[in-house]
Amino acid sequence: MKMSQFREKSKQWQYLLILLLTMGILFGACPAYCTDYYVATDGSDDNNGLSIDYPFKTIPHAVSVVVAGGTIYVRGGTYTYTDSTGSITLPSKSGASDANRCSLMGYNGERPLLDCTAMTGTSKDCIKINGNYWYVKGMDLKGAPRNGININGGSYNIVEFCSSYENRNTGVQIQNSSAYNQIINCDSYYNRNAGDADADGFAPKMDVGTGNYFYGCRSWQNSDDAYDGYLRGADDVNTTYENCWAFKAGYLKDGNLSTGNGQGFKMGGSDDEDLRHNVILKKCLSFSNKERGFDQNHNKGSMTLYNCTSFNNGDYNYYIYETLASGKTATITNCISHGPTGATRRLGTFVVQATNSWKPPFVVTDADFVSIDPNAAYGPRNADGSLPDITFMHLAAGSDLIDGGTDVGLPYNGSKPDLGAFEHLGGDCEPDGDVDWVDLWCLASNWLNSSCGTCNGADFNGDGNVNLYDFAVMGANWEE
Repeated sequence: MKMSQFREKSKQWQYLLILLLTMGILFGACPAYCTDYYVATDGSDDNNGLSIDYPFKTIPHAVSVVVAGGTIYVRGGTYTYTDSTGSITLPSKSGASDANRCSLMGYNGERPLLDCTAMTGTSKDCIKINGNYWYVKGMDLKGAPRNGININGGSYNIVEFCSSYENRNTGVQIQNSSAYNQIINCDSYYNRNAGDADADGFAPKMDVGTGNYFYGCRSWQNSDDAYDGYLRGADDVNTTYENCWAFKAGYLKDGNLSTGNGQGFKMGGSDDEDLRHNVILKKCLSFSNKERGFDQNHNKGSMTLYNCTSFNNGDYNYYIYETLASGKTATITNCISHGPTGATRRLGTFVVQATNSWKPPFVVTDADFVSIDPNAAYGPRNADGSLPDITFMHLAAGSDLIDGGTDVGLPYNGSKPDLGAFEHLGGDCEPDGDVDWVDLWCLASNWLNSSCGTCNGADFNGDGNVNLYDFAVMGANWEE
C-alpha cells in the first residue's frame, strides 16, 4: 500500500472512531435523547411512540420499552383498565439513578385519568411502583380495587401533583421496605374499603422502609385515617410530613360518618403496641376529623411536631400520652390548638413543650385568625401543584401568636417565628406568601376605611383602620 493510501485510510478510521466515541457519549450520558415516548387514547401500540403524531395507545407498552433517563408523556383523556388489560407496574430500569430517572407524566399540563373502576377483586392497584428512581407527575387515578398508587418494594421514587380518589382501599400506600420516596403536592380523597377501617388517604405503613417524605399533600373524607403510620413488619423507621393537610377523616363522600377510625395524622401503632415509628411533622394542619388531629396511637417511636395547627377535631386535637421506648422523645413546639369543642389535648408529662398556644401567656380566640371557615381548603390547587391560597387558620394582624414562637430552624418573618402552620407576612392580603401588586390593589380598595372589620386583610396591624401604617408595613415586605 502506498503511503498516500495509508494516510487516507488512517483518516477514515480516525473519523469513524470519533463518530463512535461521540455516539457513545450521547447514548451513555443522555439516553433520554432517544427514549422519550408518547401515549394517547387514540394511539396504537403498533406505532413507534416517538412523537406526538405517532403515540402508543397504552402506558404498559410504553413502560416496557422506555430505558433509564427516558420520559413517557401521556396525553389527556381517560385510560380504562380492566381485569383483562391489567394495571400499570413500574419496574426498575437498568442504569436508573437520581440523575437518570424514568418519568411518567401528563403531557404539557394535560391530566390523564387512569380509571380502574372496572377491575375486580381486592388486590389490584392502579399503579404499582416496584422499581427505583421513577418520577410520576400530573396524573389522576380512581377506582382501584386496592390502592390508587402503591409503592411496593420501590425506593427513591418521586410522585408529584397526582390525585388518587374513590379507590376501594388507601389512595397512596408505601410498603414492603420502600424507602426514601417523596410524595409531593398530591391529593387523596373519597377512598373507602368494605368495612371502612383500612382506606386511608396516605399510608406509609405496615412493612414500610425509612426516610419517606410527604410535602404539600391533602387528604380528606377517607373512610379510615388521613395519614396512617401503623407498623407491622417494620420497626424504628422514619417518616416526615411537611406542609400537609388532614381533614374530615372518618367521613364518607356523601358527608356521613364512616365506621373507620377517623384520625388526622395517625403517627404509628402496631399489633402489640411496641413498634417505633419516628415521625416529624412541620407546618401541618389537621381539622374537622372524626377523632383526633394528631394521634400517637400507641406509637413507641419519637414524635416531633413543629408549627402545627389542630382545629375542631372530634376528640383530642393532640394526643401523645403513652410512655415511649427507651431513647425516644416527643416534642411539640410552636403549635396551635383551637376549636369550639374546647380544643382538648392529652399530653404526657414526658412531652417536651415550648411556646404552644395552650401555654401562658397565650389565650386563643377566633379573633386570632383571619378566618375559621375551612371551605377554601377544598379548593383547586395552584397551576404549579402547590396548595390553594387560603385565609383559614392564618393569623390575624394583632394576634399575640405572631412572633410568639421559638426558633426551630424553619424560615420565619419578623423578630421570632409565629405559632401555627402559617407564618404571618405583613402586607400579604391574599395571603399567598408574598407581597405584590394584588396586595397593593387590596390595600387601595380599603384605603382610609375605618368600618370594614378586617378590611379583607388590608388592616395589617389590626387597629380597625387602613392607613399609612398599613402602607408602611406593605412597603417593608414588598415582593418578599
